[in-house]
Amino acid sequence: MKKIIKLLIYLFILILFFELITYLFKTHHEITYDIKDDKIVYKIKEIYKNKKYYIKIENKNYKYSFEINDNFHKRKKIIKKIYTYNAENTKCIYPKTKDKKNTETNILCSNSKESFSYDSYKDKLSKFIETLKKEGISSPSWAKNSDSTKNLETLSVYQKNIKKGLHILIYKYNGFYSVSNDNLEIIKLFKNDTYKNNLGVSLGRYYIVPNYNQKYEYNEFYVIDMKKNKTKIRTTKQKISKDSYINGVIDNEIYLFDKDELKQYKISKNGKKVTEVGNKKNGALYYNLGFETKDIYSFRDNNLKFKTNNNYIKKIEGSTSIKFIENDKDTYYYVTDSNNVYYYNTNSKIKVQLFNKKISDFKLVNETLFFISDDTLYSYNQQEGIKQLLKYKELSFNWDNRIAIYME
Repeated sequence: MKKIIKLLIYLFILILFFELITYLFKTHHEITYDIKDDKIVYKIKEIYKNKKYYIKIENKNYKYSFEINDNFHKRKKIIKKIYTYNAENTKCIYPKTKDKKNTETNILCSNSKESFSYDSYKDKLSKFIETLKKEGISSPSWAKNSDSTKNLETLSVYQKNIKKGLHILIYKYNGFYSVSNDNLEIIKLFKNDTYKNNLGVSLGRYYIVPNYNQKYEYNEFYVIDMKKNKTKIRTTKQKISKDSYINGVIDNEIYLFDKDELKQYKISKNGKKVTEVGNKKNGALYYNLGFETKDIYSFRDNNLKFKTNNNYIKKIEGSTSIKFIENDKDTYYYVTDSNNVYYYNTNSKIKVQLFNKKISDFKLVNETLFFISDDTLYSYNQQEGIKQLLKYKELSFNWDNRIAIYME
């Protein structure tokens, strides 16, 4: 009997060990399952990879797509229930997950031809939201944004809409405004105003910008730590002419081309190291989803910028013109000429219209979109919806390279 008990204990330990190993090394699963809401049957395709869940939901011609971060310990069948609401030939759903807080999902809508986010359809969803709230369900995006502002010079900040850990720099010609949910201050760097900030670059928590006080050549760079709100100055051996431009940022390193000297430099993220990587003899580095060498004069004559997005979305959209594209692995966010903003991931292959807004600048940071429309900086993600962050009149006519974002 004792031997049998020992054997059972060993088997139990072995099973636990096997499950632990499976959990630790699991990187992917793909399953399909059905969920009923009254008489409606939804077919769900669930893909786990990249430490995310990509969810595709279908009922006849109605299709929905979204993604969730891994808050489920790599479990399968994370969708627990689906609530349905019909509004003017459009079927809207709310997918409830096994997460008790259920903060990762939101209302999605489809008219059998197109799919829409909550923000693009919210004016018609008040009754649905009331029903969901009675079930104990809520979403930060359903709450009204704060309209109270704090002002600094001509900058107005909706500080209550800025979540903890978000840091923003706004270029102001002689320096920057530094903005967070508990801080608002001016970082003055330059004696005179410089209208265009052509060479300032954001690298994670660091922002690197030349000392624009230097008249003809730069060998001094300011490095702003956006998290600590501290500034250091770095001096380099190389002197870089004002007639230079940024090729791009790869692996948190800046690639800059000096058109006067016909040289290309690589600058480390903290500005401590500047390395010459291109010249007349060897050519310069070009990045097109991988590095290659090009003739130095093509950089001088064509102002070559690195290509970090493939043509995937342009092939899907066909002849539609794309103004902006940002992507993170399998997920794309893009803006068309008609000012529609879309979400698309390559797993579900469903295009979701997020909202419509005239946008002048657009960037993706940690799964949150930040964009300038008229004189206002906004943020957007699935959970929080669209938020006004700040207003600055200068943004309505000079928006290029004015905003830097760091999220802890």
